[in-house]
Amino acid sequence: MTSFAAPLRTKAWTIISSVWCRVRDDSLSALEKEKSIRRFRELALAQGLRSVVAISLQAKEQAFGVLLLGTPDSRRFTPAELRLLLALGHQIGMAVENSYLVQQTARRSEELHVLNEIGRALSSTLNKEDLTRKVWEELGRLFDVENFYIAELDPLRDEIQFDLEIVDGVRLPKRTRPAGNHISEYIIRTRQPVLIRDNYVGEMKKLGVEPLRTKGCFCGVPLVAYDHAIGAMAVYSDEERVFDEGHLELLRVLASEASIAIENARLFSEERTKARHLTLLNTISRNAIATLNPDEMLAKITEQLESGLTYDHIGIGVLDYATREVVIQAEAGKRRGTLGQRISLGAGLIGQVARNGHMAAYRASSPAEAALQPLLPDSVAAVALPVFYAEQLHGILYIESSVPVDFSEEEILLLRTLADLIAGALHNALSFQKAQEQAITDGLTGVKTHRFFMEALSAEWKRSTRAGRGFALVLMDLDRFKFVNDFYGHLEGDLVLQRVGQILETNCRRSDVVARYGGDEFVILMPETNMEHARQLASKLRGWVSADGLLRDKNISASFGIACYPLHGSSPQELIQVADASMYLSKHQGGNAVSTADHFDPNEAKKWKRDVLEAYLGVTLKRLFSTGPEAFEEIYQRLRQFTESLAATEPNNGQSAAASAQGRQALPHAVLDTVTSLALAIDAKDHYTQGHSQKVSAYATLVAEAMGIKDEEMEEIRLGAVLHDIGKVGIPESILNKNGPLNPEEWETMKAHVKFGAKILDPLTPLARIREMVLHHHEFFDGSGYPDALIGENIPLGARIIAIADAYDTITSDRTYKRARKAIDALAELERCANAQFDGAIVEIFVRTMRAQPNPIIEVAATTGPVRGS
Repeated sequence: MTSFAAPLRTKAWTIISSVWCRVRDDSLSALEKEKSIRRFRELALAQGLRSVVAISLQAKEQAFGVLLLGTPDSRRFTPAELRLLLALGHQIGMAVENSYLVQQTARRSEELHVLNEIGRALSSTLNKEDLTRKVWEELGRLFDVENFYIAELDPLRDEIQFDLEIVDGVRLPKRTRPAGNHISEYIIRTRQPVLIRDNYVGEMKKLGVEPLRTKGCFCGVPLVAYDHAIGAMAVYSDEERVFDEGHLELLRVLASEASIAIENARLFSEERTKARHLTLLNTISRNAIATLNPDEMLAKITEQLESGLTYDHIGIGVLDYATREVVIQAEAGKRRGTLGQRISLGAGLIGQVARNGHMAAYRASSPAEAALQPLLPDSVAAVALPVFYAEQLHGILYIESSVPVDFSEEEILLLRTLADLIAGALHNALSFQKAQEQAITDGLTGVKTHRFFMEALSAEWKRSTRAGRGFALVLMDLDRFKFVNDFYGHLEGDLVLQRVGQILETNCRRSDVVARYGGDEFVILMPETNMEHARQLASKLRGWVSADGLLRDKNISASFGIACYPLHGSSPQELIQVADASMYLSKHQGGNAVSTADHFDPNEAKKWKRDVLEAYLGVTLKRLFSTGPEAFEEIYQRLRQFTESLAATEPNNGQSAAASAQGRQALPHAVLDTVTSLALAIDAKDHYTQGHSQKVSAYATLVAEAMGIKDEEMEEIRLGAVLHDIGKVGIPESILNKNGPLNPEEWETMKAHVKFGAKILDPLTPLARIREMVLHHHEFFDGSGYPDALIGENIPLGARIIAIADAYDTITSDRTYKRARKAIDALAELERCANAQFDGAIVEIFVRTMRAQPNPIIEVAATTGPVRGS
């Protein structure tokens, strides 16, 4: 006892003496300089205490408190009293320690129980919302979760999604925010837990992250599933030191179980959503074919959408082309009130989608989308999709929500698929509803269909034949309509066609049959009408079309052609051909004109057809000038079709030059004008070759004169030189205009131009000899040329002359791949190639002729006009 009590007595007396003396006396010891001691002395004196003894409370050498005894008397405590106090302190320490251990055991038991409950809950459901709620509720049995959240990272959208968020004990609606440099992203990125007990802002700075709000303390852990961080779970408090390592460890254990469960729930939810979407699509597909009544079908579809989707307003609008409005035909959802509303094109979200044909979304939180207002005033999110069928806009599918919604890619894909289903269903329903009407009425323009017109024409022809009465056909084609479609879009083009249909229906007689003959062609069948009356109506219609505001804004006019029975034909087909030809004459004059066949005389059929040919070819060139196989085919077919329609002529194969000259004179000027204009236009496609054919023609004519060739044959050679490159109309522009030499494959394509040139002249039998010059002007005198490897004089004379003239002009002219050379160099090159590439005798004459010229290089003015012979 002595060895034990002595040190205790010394220690106890030292403490008691110090405190007792300071309280009892007014002396200022060294201890009194400490603020805590001064404050203790002030409190003791304030309570009337003059003597105080303090005994440390310890458990396993760990101090956890102090036992204080005070008295208003000034006294000293005896050793026995101090030993008693020390023993009492020891007993109290033991009791407190035991109580703490019991509490810890109970807490651990409670934690294990909670974790077990959470584990059972996590394994009993695949509903993510139930999972997160259960985690929060059970965790609240262990510590303060007044501020708690579970957040996931959406890497595709780079957003943080708060699946569960509790602030001050209140559960907030689900929300998302852009990912940034914040504490949740730090936990997800590093996959490390974070415990901040105090100095929150300072600790955040140490971590290098930006605080979104100031907190007292924070405890967060990552959610890791399948070795991939999917989110974070955290609790926080406005007070400091609320959470410790025990809380952090508990959260870590809980997160390890919750992560897998949450990820599995997410995957299950995705699969279930996909299955639900497939079921929805199947259901809508069945309903779409269950009825062909548009109103009933759309109502059923919206009901199914309401049951299959989570939005509170769903609607379908149908486009009314006549009024340029979208009419809401069906709606469903908790919020309604839009049925029957009309939305102008361009107005709000739905009007914008109807105008431009592209999906659009609205979010009240986005100032950039403020103009895209939804229909219902309390909607804060919306999306609208066009309902297209075969590139024709039928209507709009739209979704609206009174709560914030971010439409995911999966949802948009579903809505697009639904829009396609609705498009097909709506198309089928409208088609069925209007089946009988469409049999006689064009759905777009409101006039009769081509089929109905043909039946009416046949019936009228039979009646007129029996009754000996006449009737008239007026064929109308819109000028520059293709430009409207290309520049303004097909919707505006459809509006133009609708307006034209309205003008025709309004201003024609009830007995007249107004029909849409083709894309932008209309036809009017006028029973018991003569030419004069038909011309009067056509002239009025031309004026009304030109004066209409909508059409004038689009620079639309119309070309008319008229034919009458029996004057212009004895069958419906003949009348249509004459009216069509007359219409082309109007277009050839520049459009906005009325042409008739009232001067038509069966004895002058060939002259009429020549005029028509001129119109067709002229319109062809005005409509199109590009090069390539398609351009070649259109021009070739025009030439072939209408030269075959001329009065039969005997073929001139192998004809003499004189006979050929007579044949050329018999050709309509339109033919020669067209082919020569085409050849010169090809030259003009590239400024390097502009005027090339004219110069070749001039050089060839000089040589022909020097050789003493007769005038008729010389004219053939001159024209052949003009047309020698006409076949380049069949060569793609990418090759014709290439900036540099051609590669072997391109060169083989280019060589085909001689065959294209010969083929395009095939229908023009009076030009048969010229055709041979065009075909063979690239043959070499030694047989190594193309296309047929002819040798020597087997090559037509004109072709041999044109070959030399062509080469000379090419050498003395700039090209993209070379610089022009002097005439003396070009002549030397021709002499070098004499008897190999060129006919040596003709080369000698050519060289001698050109050296005698004051200026051996001919210059011509650029032109694309026709070059006629004498």
